[in-house]
Amino acid sequence: MMQDSRHPDRRIHKTRTTIVDAFVSLIFEKGFSAISVKDITTCADVNRSTFYAHYQDKFDLREKLTREKLGELSRLIHPEHAGALAYNGNFDDPDPFFIELFTHLTENKRFYQAMLTRLEPEIFTIKLYEVIRESFYARIANRKMEQKLSVPLDILLNYSSSSVMGVILNWVNDPTMYTPQYMALQLTRLTMLGIYRTMGLFE
Repeated sequence: MMQDSRHPDRRIHKTRTTIVDAFVSLIFEKGFSAISVKDITTCADVNRSTFYAHYQDKFDLREKLTREKLGELSRLIHPEHAGALAYNGNFDDPDPFFIELFTHLTENKRFYQAMLTRLEPEIFTIKLYEVIRESFYARIANRKMEQKLSVPLDILLNYSSSSVMGVILNWVNDPTMYTPQYMALQLTRLTMLGIYRTMGLFE
């Protein structure tokens, strides 16, 4: 009988998932600085050699996990992948960028809660901000809009990215957590209207 060549990969994936789940849980329980490799292996119910087969230490685990999740998000919200380049703006049709963003955050909710609320901002929050900012820039660049902007590009990117990050930081901690579709629609409408019009200050 031919051996399933995918089986080792499934085992590796399961082991890594178990370690990551234990790691995230321990961040909530003890905080990153207090976690030891022994804590992680005990919580994950794996031996130390298994852990070291995948990660050098807890810092390596955090770094690899950060690169993996933010790399995945970067691909998902890139305008060519998300279909954002073909989106022409519709008040009742959520921007694909926001749908991909909030769907990914929801599917990895506990990870993002831990990284955004239990670590120093420079370790993860700033990196997430840069991923979002780069996606906005790619969208502008793909449409060749740099010379047509009403405000300097750096100010536009800083403002739009910071606004989205502010919403994410509040939303990820909200126990009610609006659905990704709802969040995508509201941010689409807010973006299309602008803050002043959304406030009802100007018609």
